[in-house]
Amino acid sequence: MKYKIGIDLGSSYTKGALVDENNKLIEVRCVKTGYDFNRAANKIIDEFKVNYEIQDPVFTCGYGRDQLKIPFISNSEIIALSKAVFDLYKRKCSVVDIGGQDTKYIKINDQGQVDKFKMNRKCAAGTGSFIEEIAYRLDISTEEFNDFAKQATEEVKINSFCTVFAISEIIGMIKNGTSLPNIIIGIYNSIVSRCVEMSPIEDFLVLSGGVPPRHPMIVEQFKKIFHNLENPENSQFLAAYGCVLLNN
Repeated sequence: MKYKIGIDLGSSYTKGALVDENNKLIEVRCVKTGYDFNRAANKIIDEFKVNYEIQDPVFTCGYGRDQLKIPFISNSEIIALSKAVFDLYKRKCSVVDIGGQDTKYIKINDQGQVDKFKMNRKCAAGTGSFIEEIAYRLDISTEEFNDFAKQATEEVKINSFCTVFAISEIIGMIKNGTSLPNIIIGIYNSIVSRCVEMSPIEDFLVLSGGVPPRHPMIVEQFKKIFHNLENPENSQFLAAYGCVLLNN
């Protein structure tokens, strides 16, 4: 059996999905994109080739979708993600995809078509890089964020929309004695607010992208607002998987 590969070439991470002839997702891989989209994609493909026979071409989406030097078919990341989400839930829904450099809002109708989408590219606030920058300034790992957030006793508010100003605001909070756990939960709530402000969400909500699975407390904060919500397994790989589904 030959297997198909979908690759989502993001600005921060490159994600790969291995799919069998029945469109079943078999395995996933994720590597840092770094400076070379080809290098990242080939690393994923080579890892899959160890145990599987791969079918050409590969199916791509994301920032580097047209940059590969191997046979590929390029796809819209928005359409690919929507395809995978609708294939999973088979119902109309809203999708909030929180990535490393941008956040996307997609509204999918009951036919699986994209009715509306928005993308936040003006500022890193509300994205994975926002968390990484603050973690660097606070000298803690991004993995520690969830543990600190669980200890929060008060949900402080981060008012700044800009990452630079948000960091200054946080430094001021530390100076005034605000606890780190309360600051961290405030950061998570800030990301939730940035996402919710993109567009009204009135139906079933699906959270995707690389940030929610690495930061479960963000999912918990979303659930305080939206009770009808899912963060599916392998949510970071849905767009890569959708690339394959679109080409069958």
